[in-house]
Amino acid sequence: MTASALAPTLGASAETDLYRRRLQRLPRRVQQVFLLSRLDDLSYTDIAQLLDVDASTVERCMIAALERCVSEPAEHDPAREILLQALRWYVHLQSPQATASQRIEFRHWLDADPRHLAAFQNSEQFWRTLYAPAAILGASGWHRRRPRVYFGWLLVTMLLCGLLVTAEAYS
Repeated sequence: MTASALAPTLGASAETDLYRRRLQRLPRRVQQVFLLSRLDDLSYTDIAQLLDVDASTVERCMIAALERCVSEPAEHDPAREILLQALRWYVHLQSPQATASQRIEFRHWLDADPRHLAAFQNSEQFWRTLYAPAAILGASGWHRRRPRVYFGWLLVTMLLCGLLVTAEAYS
């Protein structure tokens, strides 16, 4: 890691640095989806269009990012499991694929146990907590760039090389 990559994290809290490191361990596409949502406040539909994926892929990436940031699992910790459920609901309810019946199901889930409401409120707070590590991770703006089309250039290069070899063979 270069000195410039370390510079933004020097003033960060231990918690911010922990979340940043957990997010950095995610695949690049998951990081990109998370940063587009968290930093740029793009909807799942907008992210899906920008990255040429479907909204369910965006939702899966968001769940993976949030679950990675949650504390390491203890031996069957029911509070952690409820928080993970709340995070999944938090992500799904922002998806354009959330149906009216699923929103009703969510209300039933909230009403089923007082810990569910507390966990959902914690998931909203957790989302706000992840802004600082996201800002550090996305400081260069790399996540806003569209995926590059290297495959097309590779084909053109191969074609040109093939033509040069063929031309050399006939000369």
